[in-house]
Amino acid sequence: MAFEYPIYIGMSSVDRAGVLFYPELFRHAHDAYEAFMAGLGHDLAGLLDAGELALPIAHAEADYLQPLRHGDKARVRISVSRLGHTSFCISAEFVGLSGRTCARVATVHVCIHRAGADTCPLPDLLRERLADT
Repeated sequence: MAFEYPIYIGMSSVDRAGVLFYPELFRHAHDAYEAFMAGLGHDLAGLLDAGELALPIAHAEADYLQPLRHGDKARVRISVSRLGHTSFCISAEFVGLSGRTCARVATVHVCIHRAGADTCPLPDLLRERLADT
């Protein structure tokens, strides 16, 4: 089952038309991803504080299917859609209270050594936990 993260579309997240402003979709997806990773025991702040590895986003895309408006509540369903040797893909599905999918975001995260920014294999424990989702 996918990890679910509740969101509320506040005034600071909408454009002048009262619809979710496109960069805010990525912000909400990233907040859900951070909560997902923390739930796996890999909080991103701790990973960055350790100083050796990072998981930057190498690619991001979004599809808008139905407007999310100021005052709406939704759930972001996070799942791992692809798990590679040095990278993984996170899928974020935005589901409104009606149960309809409003948007989808996909991000590709690459494991790198922070010192040289060279790619490296995902740590075994992280790989295992991502595979179990």
